[in-house]
Amino acid sequence: MLVPHLLFAHLLADYPLQTDWLVVRKGNIKSGLLLHGGIVGFMSLLAVAPYLGEVWLAVLVLTVLHTLQDFLKVQLGPRLKTHPVVPYFGDQILHYITIVGLQLLLIGNNLSPEPTSTEAAFMWTGAAVITVTRYYEVTWWANWLDMIPYMKRWRITGYLERISMLALAAAGLWFVAPLAVFPRLVISYRQDKPIWKQRRGALELGLGIVVSIVLGIGLHIVYTGI
Repeated sequence: MLVPHLLFAHLLADYPLQTDWLVVRKGNIKSGLLLHGGIVGFMSLLAVAPYLGEVWLAVLVLTVLHTLQDFLKVQLGPRLKTHPVVPYFGDQILHYITIVGLQLLLIGNNLSPEPTSTEAAFMWTGAAVITVTRYYEVTWWANWLDMIPYMKRWRITGYLERISMLALAAAGLWFVAPLAVFPRLVISYRQDKPIWKQRRGALELGLGIVVSIVLGIGLHIVYTGI
């Protein structure tokens, strides 16, 4: 199964490698959208390189569909009279459905050799780390612009918190993972801006705990299968 490989490649291309410069230029098909689609295709090629002879068509279809889906989001998103989070997650869900669909319809389970469990665990781990860092951050400030100053202020702290909770949960220590946010609570208190008195801040902190621990437990299950 190459779902973890393609998911890791997708998240890498859509978040760490999709800079603010590129996001702005995605409104221009030639300079932005096609460049981003090319990055998605290239990262997918790298992720499935050992199996490329058998899955090159799936990668090509994935690249084309990803680019078309982004085109629809760029063109139709601003015209929808709804919160930006709707086209944002709609676009992401389409990407995930595409990956699973290609696995079922074009890739199948007949790869030779099959990806090892260690290889899959590496890909799942990479996907999880991106999710609790850049994905989590961008999802907040891309859909709630008033959160940009807050997320930038706590960027490094938030990354360290969520990666720590992810690692603890992956090691089976999910019950102590929430302690990773204690330093932020102390710092915010000393700055007379306690997180628990900020509605959005408290929500962001709590959601970060839940997402990190849930993904960490998932990784723990993956690791026990190695």
